[in-house]
Amino acid sequence: MPHPLDNPIWNALNTGSQSLSCGTDRVRLIDRQMGFFAGMPAYESENLDELYHFLEPGQRVILFPPSHLPLDEKWTVHNDRELLQMVCEREFIGIETNPQILPLNESYVPEMLALTQLTKPGPFLSKTIDFGNYFGLFSNGKLVSMAGARLSPSPYTEVSAVCTHPDFVGQGISKKVMPFVLEGIQSRGNIPFLHLYPDNTPAFRLYASLGFVSRAMLRVYLLEKRA
Repeated sequence: MPHPLDNPIWNALNTGSQSLSCGTDRVRLIDRQMGFFAGMPAYESENLDELYHFLEPGQRVILFPPSHLPLDEKWTVHNDRELLQMVCEREFIGIETNPQILPLNESYVPEMLALTQLTKPGPFLSKTIDFGNYFGLFSNGKLVSMAGARLSPSPYTEVSAVCTHPDFVGQGISKKVMPFVLEGIQSRGNIPFLHLYPDNTPAFRLYASLGFVSRAMLRVYLLEKRA
């Protein structure tokens, strides 16, 4: 039986994140104000053609297929890279409170957008916070680090938007913030997982130190429908 994380976007948009998506039995997309994710049961030409007709000219989508896509000239490829998937095998329950680390709500979105635009951990839009379970660390009233949850291919939930302001990098701040996100995921009965580029050694070391182990190598594509 296929594992839920073998096709994480498709399974998320049909299980834990289904209420945030739209589409058909061959193509599903996340709410466009929350992200660019698109999934399909199999990454074959006929399903890619259906995705193409589902999109507007110039619209971009992100896919996590298991291997290279059979693409033709209809698509502009903005990204095509290996993507390492890791799963957390450590329990985070009963994390001690930290006065610097707070749950983030919509009132913090402008600061979250500014931080993610500066650090570029991955797409973060005006309503990405609707995935929930975001936490941030503040220094002198300024948001300097954050992390949160994203796609939920049940019983898993993805950790995302892990980032720290360049002026605070190297101080172990993300390692302080992430346990709050991991505890929130586990308290809901889900298992944390995440994705990163395999050559991102600092991120890999951080996640490994928190109990994440490598599970699979996928690919990540950023595609745009040509007019």
